[in-house]
Amino acid sequence: MAVWNPYTAGYFNHPYHHLADCRNTAPVQIGVHKEWLLFSYKDVKEILRSPAFGASRLSEYFTQKEPVILEKGTCPFLAKGTQSWLMYLEGKDHTRIRSLADAAIRQFNFTPAIERAVAVCFEQNKTAQQLDVVDIATQIPMYIVEQLMGTSGMCTYEQVKRFSHLLAVSQDLFVSKTTYRDVNSEFEWAFSFFGKLYKKAGTNANPDLIHFLHNLNAAEGYQLTDDEMISLITVIFMAALETTKDSMSVILHEILKDPALAAYIETATETEINILTEEFLRFASPLQYTVRVAHEDVEFREHRFAKGTRLFLCLASANRDPAVFENPDSIVPDRKYNPHLSFGSGMHSCLGARVARNEIRSWLKPVNKQLLQYKLAAGTTAVWQKTIFMRGLKSLIIERN
Repeated sequence: MAVWNPYTAGYFNHPYHHLADCRNTAPVQIGVHKEWLLFSYKDVKEILRSPAFGASRLSEYFTQKEPVILEKGTCPFLAKGTQSWLMYLEGKDHTRIRSLADAAIRQFNFTPAIERAVAVCFEQNKTAQQLDVVDIATQIPMYIVEQLMGTSGMCTYEQVKRFSHLLAVSQDLFVSKTTYRDVNSEFEWAFSFFGKLYKKAGTNANPDLIHFLHNLNAAEGYQLTDDEMISLITVIFMAALETTKDSMSVILHEILKDPALAAYIETATETEINILTEEFLRFASPLQYTVRVAHEDVEFREHRFAKGTRLFLCLASANRDPAVFENPDSIVPDRKYNPHLSFGSGMHSCLGARVARNEIRSWLKPVNKQLLQYKLAAGTTAVWQKTIFMRGLKSLIIERN
């Protein structure tokens, strides 16, 4: 029986062999961190949709951990900063905040923002003989986020990159006290930075997301506090940047490795691009795991989960389950049946799914066209992030043909 262990040799470079072993030999198990994990598509989807399981309350978790993380005080921005993160909310709080965020996002036109971001990124890099794919995959969503949030020129590239990455890391397993303190500092900066923007949003007419959020909150009676709004803004910021960056970096890696795939994209119709987008989302889903908590004592697959038991659902394994997907470890550009779980399922399905799909569909052809001028640098190898919940490249060097 394979026991889940993210420190298995080669895991961060390619976790899927280990996940397949776990799925085949022990699809429901307790891993090295002494928590339950589920690996099969059927099991993961059932738990995601079951009313017997709910979201893990990250803000409450941080409230309990803060005195431990900082022995002589607290890290108050960890709990406050995550209080409106939708993936960790339940009931009325989840419904209220999700409704507000969805209404605001629907008022923003992403297509021209994406087109401008791609053009700006490659214009600024037009004289470079070598590029890092991760810089491309970070710069494009950063330019989109600047237009989305109205923050152009207010933050440095490195500041934005660090902020987004640390917020994503805060959800990972085995996070050190030092990292948590760094995350707390980033949240403290965010509450100052976004707090000022949010207060100004009611006095200007800029058509950005913060403006829409402010006006909807006031006009529609959502009654979110300023702290709740800033927490919501930070999670949208992180999702728009970090999640997009990770998925884009993996997709670009696959395109660069496979000239046939690049040629397919070059001539693909709109419908073919839409189908390929779903395949990329299945194959390169950046969120590898999600967490659910048992609301009550539950019997499941001959196992008993007591109330309060945390389950780690492996989306990465479910998306490559051969019981559902033929040739699951290959990109099949014209895969017709593709019920992937990259955006979850049920009431906590990802709010940004529509945006993520539209982003990939919009940037795939123009970025691919630019990449035709490049090749993987001689002797280069992909360097992967050493994170468990999220998967993405840390560095991949390309050079002009």
